[in-house]
Amino acid sequence: MDFDLKDCKVRLAQETDFGDLSAIARTIWDGSDYLPKVMQRWTKEPWLFVCEYQSRVIACIKLSLFPDNVLWIEGLRVHARFQGKGIGNFLNKHIYTFADELKRRNPLLAYEFCTYYKNAESIHMTEKMGFRIANRFFEYDKRGVKATLKPRLLKDFDLSLFRHYPDYIPCAWRTVHNSPLSLPFLRQHGQVFETPNARYYLGGLHEPSILLLEPPQASIGKDLPYFQHFFGPRKSYGLILPTKFKRYLPLLHKAGFRFWEKEQIENMLLLSK
Repeated sequence: MDFDLKDCKVRLAQETDFGDLSAIARTIWDGSDYLPKVMQRWTKEPWLFVCEYQSRVIACIKLSLFPDNVLWIEGLRVHARFQGKGIGNFLNKHIYTFADELKRRNPLLAYEFCTYYKNAESIHMTEKMGFRIANRFFEYDKRGVKATLKPRLLKDFDLSLFRHYPDYIPCAWRTVHNSPLSLPFLRQHGQVFETPNARYYLGGLHEPSILLLEPPQASIGKDLPYFQHFFGPRKSYGLILPTKFKRYLPLLHKAGFRFWEKEQIENMLLLSK
């Protein structure tokens, strides 16, 4: 039987969907998707939506309330077997209709999400819906090293550490406004650590990334074992930095950091409406 989008229905996720959600994740990024790590927590939060087709969950999308009146959109996943059939657009339209109802109750709400710069379909679709690129960041990846060293954790920190991020502060591939309202979120979802050379912010619960708080120095190579402490020996990880640090990219490249693509441009886009 041919697939018919009219046979799909969108509903809130339930614990009984974990099997189907795990099956979706196995078809994403060679099975390394973070969805299985967060689906139990996400089902206990508002709002994880799933697309059901013939009694089977084949896609999902997450809407979260972030500090400073932000509705954050993330976690759009479509089972590989059903990609290219309009399901992503179908889910997006549903969640924006739902979000519009929330916005009618609170006109201060804004919609935001992060995406990879080559995600042309998502960018084009959301720009047609009124989204604009509000900020850009560089996201570098690093192949893990064997050595690890334990850094010093700073239990208390304030927004002054994020002075190079005056508008938006990345917490891995989620961002929050540079506002006092965001400080509890940053503390809950990340931590500041210190090496003998510099301070960094490790953000994200399921796929953490390291955020540069200051321009990198030639000594950053000495900090790699401290970075590795949070990920385990030889595990790869990401490093995020603002556009204003662009002139330091050769230094990071020398330390072994690489982009996914050959282009050395801002590959992490924040869209807002």
